[in-house]
Amino acid sequence: MLISLGHSCQTRFIIDIMGGESQRRMPFDFNITTRRALVNALRTDGASLRHCPERATTFVTSAEGRHGIEIGGLYFWHDYPLAEDKLALRCDWRNDMARVNEKYTALWQRFAALARSEDAKTFFLTNTQHNLDQFAGDRTDFEEKFGLGRAAFNEIASALDAFGARNYRMRFLSRSIREVEETAELNDDRLDHRFSGKLSLRPDPVILSRLFSDTSEVCLAGICGSYDASGKLVKAISDRAAIIYRMENGTAIPHGTLAAAGGELAAAFEGRDQVFQATDAGRGLHFSNGVEWLRD
Repeated sequence: MLISLGHSCQTRFIIDIMGGESQRRMPFDFNITTRRALVNALRTDGASLRHCPERATTFVTSAEGRHGIEIGGLYFWHDYPLAEDKLALRCDWRNDMARVNEKYTALWQRFAALARSEDAKTFFLTNTQHNLDQFAGDRTDFEEKFGLGRAAFNEIASALDAFGARNYRMRFLSRSIREVEETAELNDDRLDHRFSGKLSLRPDPVILSRLFSDTSEVCLAGICGSYDASGKLVKAISDRAAIIYRMENGTAIPHGTLAAAGGELAAAFEGRDQVFQATDAGRGLHFSNGVEWLRD
């Protein structure tokens, strides 16, 4: 069972697209959740999710001008009524606080019971939603709020353990290749970490099938090496994932990833929705967008 821990609505949309529509809703499904808010919710056993006028502030997105409520680093976008322009909050939105508190109390009780049960589960976090940047001031702020590198894994896993979560694994989907490199060094069997670049809010099911197909059938050792007249370098970081580097003046710059996927290879590159099928064609790699790299 996949359970969203954030960082955005996209995580829940991915779960639904992958066949989890019948799964019951959880507290972090449809909001923007910073790492601080997630860890605080676990440490307070959900008490930090409680809404009151003194804690609630209005947040306005820079792109759409959409208004929402922010409490302790958690942004609620679908819980309060909007005005006729569908951007501003209705002037009487505070009247809905009791209803919202009742909702999140019930969702947290469901989440806590499942997290602490012996049922096998995977906690799923993504930072790949294409417009998530508007909730951060700059790159450093984004990494502190939504980063999924080594520090994030350690902090979130520690909070889950202290909360009493049992029989769980974690899945990260990152926009950053560096984050995947960091966590690969941990060699922790609890974490399945993949790179996709930025993805649309509701990703193409074909992209998701490439990213999350079975990873047990292809050996990556045979595809490692240099390609494209030494312009590309493929280097394994685990038995199921490799980093693609582009060479610039002798320097290796992270460019994408390759992962074993259902007997094929999934290639993900920087940019938005840049995930393709790759095939080892013997003389090189052939990608489903028509690009081919010849082996050096």
